[in-house]
Amino acid sequence: MTRDAAVPANPVPEVYVLWHPKCPMGETAARRIYDWLRPGFGLGPRVFYRCLPGPGTPSGLPLPLPGEQRDGSTAPPSDTPANLQIVVPLIDDHMIADARFRYWLESIGRPAHGIVRRILPVALDSTAFRAPSPIRELNFVRPKSTRALSELEDSEREALLRSLLKQLTEALCRLLLGATTPSPATDTQALKLKVFLSHAKADGTVPARRIRDYIYSQTQLAAFYDENDIPFGSTFARVLKREATSTVALIAVRSARYATRPWCRREISLFRTPSRVPSEADDAGVFWRLNPVLVVNALDAGVPTLGVPELGNSPEIRWSSDVPDQEEQIVTTLLRDAMLSEFHAAVGRAIPAGPNHIILNWLPDPTTLLRVDGVRDAPAERTVLYPGHLSALDLDILWELLPNVRLKSFEEAWS
Repeated sequence: MTRDAAVPANPVPEVYVLWHPKCPMGETAARRIYDWLRPGFGLGPRVFYRCLPGPGTPSGLPLPLPGEQRDGSTAPPSDTPANLQIVVPLIDDHMIADARFRYWLESIGRPAHGIVRRILPVALDSTAFRAPSPIRELNFVRPKSTRALSELEDSEREALLRSLLKQLTEALCRLLLGATTPSPATDTQALKLKVFLSHAKADGTVPARRIRDYIYSQTQLAAFYDENDIPFGSTFARVLKREATSTVALIAVRSARYATRPWCRREISLFRTPSRVPSEADDAGVFWRLNPVLVVNALDAGVPTLGVPELGNSPEIRWSSDVPDQEEQIVTTLLRDAMLSEFHAAVGRAIPAGPNHIILNWLPDPTTLLRVDGVRDAPAERTVLYPGHLSALDLDILWELLPNVRLKSFEEAWS
């Protein structure tokens, strides 16, 4: 896939959420975005808020964004390797009615100085589409709402926030994974991100079919579902290997007989095998990447089943037909993990590393770490850099298995 020409080849984003102080859902939505994009200690891009007037700003506007020039002043540069600024204005009638904020929207819509900026405007109500140019020409994130924000019940407000996170996650995922290519007629021509659906036909088809149908009816994604997507007469193993290595994420529907199906185990094994990314510099660290897996636990109560060691520490969601919007939760969580995987890959490539360093874009566990060349039989001390934080128990287990491996988080490496 070809990334949008204006986006860096190795994008490391910072996210700026903007809203008007009188917006009834501004702070709530901003906090949900923060919690969603940063789901654990040290994980995810940095998220900043812009709402209240900055100290001493005569215009009454919030502090300027990095790269924004205002009254001869600019925001201080970032102290991280960020090279992509993603601006998320939460636009409602208060922002449109305030001339200062309209002017600000118009200003940030222009090209930034010395920084790559992408704007993902959010329409909290219909007045958002009266935003000034060039914001008005963009395709808005449009969370579902049937009434004014101030009139929403708790359940309606929660549905709006889920819709916002779903669309924002998909937009960020597509942006970071480079699922766009320049087109002469329009800014971008979409190429669909593909999700692999792994399931045992003997007893796991209901959740898998529902998730597949949701993907095609409610998202801009594509799904590989082998019952329909392997051509007659094709070599089964070759098609599975190609699809498992070309999709951005995998959903494993773990039913009672999943662990006993050879092709299901083969799919998981292929997808959970890290791949080495070539480096141009001989003295640089060795970078390995792994795409995310989300387990959908579709086991019936009281039914025994075998374990699946290849799944390692993959996150899991319990399937229930009684949970509303379960398909949305599963797909949105998977996309968030795919976005974070690409983000951590970009951060890892930006870390100064030496020849004895191994850099990962995932939180390691024994199943995946032992598949990385140079780790199992390291003749000398090797340093493994990883995103997030491992617990003391996890570190003890890995140190016992791999005595010559020193584990350091990205944050420790930067400091």
